[in-house]
Amino acid sequence: MSGRILMLFDNSNRDYVSRLHSGASRHAGAAGLKLQMENVYGTDRKAEDLLDEPGLGGVILTAPLCDDRHLMLRIEERNLPFARIASMLDPGRGITVSMDEYEAARAVTSVLLEAGHRRVGIIRGPRTHLSSMRRYNGFVAALGSKGLKPDPELVIEGDYTRESGAEVGAKLLAARPTAIFASNDNMALGLSEAARRAGVSMPQQVSLVGFDDDPFAKTMNPPLTSIRQPLEEMGAKACELLGNALSGKGAAKAHAEVPFQLVERASVAPAPVAPSPA
Repeated sequence: MSGRILMLFDNSNRDYVSRLHSGASRHAGAAGLKLQMENVYGTDRKAEDLLDEPGLGGVILTAPLCDDRHLMLRIEERNLPFARIASMLDPGRGITVSMDEYEAARAVTSVLLEAGHRRVGIIRGPRTHLSSMRRYNGFVAALGSKGLKPDPELVIEGDYTRESGAEVGAKLLAARPTAIFASNDNMALGLSEAARRAGVSMPQQVSLVGFDDDPFAKTMNPPLTSIRQPLEEMGAKACELLGNALSGKGAAKAHAEVPFQLVERASVAPAPVAPSPA
């Protein structure tokens, strides 16, 4: 086996980056692989410019780079094996490691519905992330299981940052949902801050669920119900499969799915009972 593995990010979520890199790094250390991590987010560097550095053996692409067809083409032109974490497109291209984002979003939305909520809003993620669409589709499927459709007034888009959660969350709260699915925990945190400023108590007036189970989720007030993405495991599995491809022990095309975990905490309460007409 020759060459190091380059793990590429274009992501503002430091915890997401850290957890994926931690898993890959742990496996690389145990397997004697060289791993280099680069995050081009907020820089003037392009991911493809890093492909020509000497000594490169393979590449791990994380979301949203994992679905960047131009970047994948550049990698294929160099005959480099590559692994993709959380990809949504071209499933037969390279090594893919994923979690079922659709089913996870459906499961966490169902927690709200089972608590009796019917006026359920969502803060979607950015359209540039295909994971956002998968999570939205899972949300819609959960509503459909109860004979409901998304209310356009209760569907709003953020950009996976805490700041956007606070900004668009204030608008969403004004539409008076009884429950909200924030498509990641950063936006859930921002929304909870907007609720506090608006004098909206959680979960008594509005229940909230998130996605990712970032470390701060359990220390939020109230602690957040969320989907735990097995990020460390996904990073390790991508590194393992790519390492096997580099050494000839495994194929350059393979797939692994890592299960999610629903983590229920105190951010969901039964739906408020509407006052009876006089």
